[in-house]
Amino acid sequence: MKQKLETIIVDDDILTLHYIKKIVKTSPIDGPIHTSENGKLAFQILENRKDDFDTILVFLDINMPVMDGWSFLELLQEKTYKNKIQVVMVTSSTDPADKARSNKYPQVIGYLEKPVYPQVFTEIYNLFDKNIVITKNKDSIN
Repeated sequence: MKQKLETIIVDDDILTLHYIKKIVKTSPIDGPIHTSENGKLAFQILENRKDDFDTILVFLDINMPVMDGWSFLELLQEKTYKNKIQVVMVTSSTDPADKARSNKYPQVIGYLEKPVYPQVFTEIYNLFDKNIVITKNKDSIN
């Protein structure tokens, strides 16, 4: 039985947001796709949807106005539904400290540096298509 999967794409760069959304729409997984230009709006989506999903996959940028990716992850740690959320960082940051910091959050299953390519997203979605809920991956996706 497939899980009910929803996706939230969080990025303040409109072009990147639409690019990732286009890739997600063509993925093999059916499910709602939500977009947000900052972590605060993404969190509002989570709060509104928290009782309506099995798993939400979040593609999360780090550097954004209003609420950045780190603040989003910190706030997520306080929520009872945090274990239903899986996060792939999608960022322009090439700083090894950012990648190391992302590993401190159990919800982070991958770290992708921009630019990203469609086949990477397909691989991520194939894991969900096979009913695999990803647990903490110490060797985050590169």
